[in-house]
Amino acid sequence: MKEKLVVHTCCAVCMSYPRTILEDYDSVFYFYNPNIYPISEYERRRDEFINYANSLGINIHVHEENDSVKNWYDDIKGFENEPEKGARCSICFKHRMRKAFEYAKSINAKYVATVMTVSPHKNSKVIQMIGESLSKEYDGIDYLHFDFKKKDGFKKTNIIANEAGLYRQNYCGCEFSIRD
Repeated sequence: MKEKLVVHTCCAVCMSYPRTILEDYDSVFYFYNPNIYPISEYERRRDEFINYANSLGINIHVHEENDSVKNWYDDIKGFENEPEKGARCSICFKHRMRKAFEYAKSINAKYVATVMTVSPHKNSKVIQMIGESLSKEYDGIDYLHFDFKKKDGFKKTNIIANEAGLYRQNYCGCEFSIRD
């Protein structure tokens, strides 16, 4: 029997390659991204994720709650002027990964991972530290760290995404990353 793994997913492009190497797990690709701005961009990324996952028969969960955007802004308050890859990004990673841990707990999953590490613009070591700290908070749920960009992972991601005709955004997601 495969162990249940919740994989925080930011978009269809970033999940395209990681999903191919997680076959040893009963994976649920979990979309929670209140940071994405504006709402039209959020909807486009969410819908692309849903459509792509459904076309592949992948198990997904899309988490949307009424005050998630407000909660995200509350978390990053005071860090709006941080540069991309700065403290605001770490807070954002933790905010989104925490929800993945909460979801994992609610479905009795043993593991959590994130596809954010496929991006060369994301610091894998920072994400790993966040995942490990959340694992301590959520006793019984282990963070599995995959640096998906290694071994040509980012290149493979681009090939798969291009072949699938996936929408590729040109900024991370939040309104502050647009300027960087």
